[in-house]
Amino acid sequence: MHASLTIFLVLLPTLAAADSVVLKSHKRDVETVAVSPDGKRYASGGDDGSVVVWANNTASATRASEDGPIDAIAFSPSGKLLAIGNQYGQVTLWDPAANKELFSAKDGSGRVVRIAFLPDGKSFYTASWDQTIRLWDVATGKPSAKLVGPKSQLYGLALSTDGKQLWSCYSSGDVTSWDPKTNKIGATYNPMPKTASKGECHAVALSTDGKTLAAGFDDGTVVFLNPSNGKELRRAKLEDSVNSLAFAPDGKLAAATQNEELATIDGKGLVTTLKGHGRAVTSVAVAPDGSHVISGSMDMTVRIWGAK
Repeated sequence: MHASLTIFLVLLPTLAAADSVVLKSHKRDVETVAVSPDGKRYASGGDDGSVVVWANNTASATRASEDGPIDAIAFSPSGKLLAIGNQYGQVTLWDPAANKELFSAKDGSGRVVRIAFLPDGKSFYTASWDQTIRLWDVATGKPSAKLVGPKSQLYGLALSTDGKQLWSCYSSGDVTSWDPKTNKIGATYNPMPKTASKGECHAVALSTDGKTLAAGFDDGTVVFLNPSNGKELRRAKLEDSVNSLAFAPDGKLAAATQNEELATIDGKGLVTTLKGHGRAVTSVAVAPDGSHVISGSMDMTVRIWGAK
């Protein structure tokens, strides 16, 4: 296992369960994880309603809430704030250092499943199960735009590092682009065959250079597309449904799957797996420098892979 996993991140020597650090604080499933822009802190949100910020592999700040399970979190570009979305459509902007909520408001009527900050830190997008994407103003705490796409379950959201590309994906299998300048809908691709018995797209991710779009489906298929024209570049097949995707800086992809495994996919579509979690892996994030990988699981833990 050690040798095969060196294909994942060139900055990591080897990866195995013994090399990962296990972080425990949540009392129920961990549904979402994020890493700060400097790569030194992590955040996790769980079904117990808590959000934990981790520093030096220790809980440095905790936000407890009875408003509902946490399904989405994201660090601001400065790393000072966390945007949080819960199962009942509540969106909160939190300052962990001061343990202060800057605002908390309703995001429609559906579960908030993904959050992405624009590079200037002045606003962020949320994707909700009410089939809408909203753009929130950090200063006012109010949505400034509402994006309505395909009339099917909205699962995934991905914003490019330069803020120039925004993508969403749906239970219909559609992968849809948006123009962040105008918040108008662009192209829609559906890479799954019409005859497929399954075809729900559960996650999307953009490579650091913005030249590759990855879409993960409920039958374990991961399709890599050219975002400029929708042309398929390659695909890979995992053993179970894809829950979350994250690119490393060198173009490798990490995938959180329903069958307890963290899968990695290289540029040729070669798949390796990393076992350690005891239940489904719900979320994955990669440190900005590619030095380690963060995963959250229904086993109530967060794992930091490659951390010393």
